[in-house]
Amino acid sequence: RRKIRIEYIADRARRHITFSKRKTGIMKKAAELSALTGTEVLLVIASETGYVYTYATPKLKPIVTRPESRRMIQSCLNAP
Repeated sequence: RRKIRIEYIADRARRHITFSKRKTGIMKKAAELSALTGTEVLLVIASETGYVYTYATPKLKPIVTRPESRRMIQSCLNAP
């Protein structure tokens, strides 16, 4: 494998494609980590448009599904 330079992607379309691919990959890795080690995992990803994606194992699912928790996540993202 060749080394990928980590730098901001200026092209909006290319940046969105990269985000989508990387998001899918990291969510898969979170699920694998939980399955392989028996750990609880909670992953929160916020896109540049403000949309929040989450992955949570069953025990942690209530954290991201309760309205007050969703508001807390949103307030953290809106903080300066």
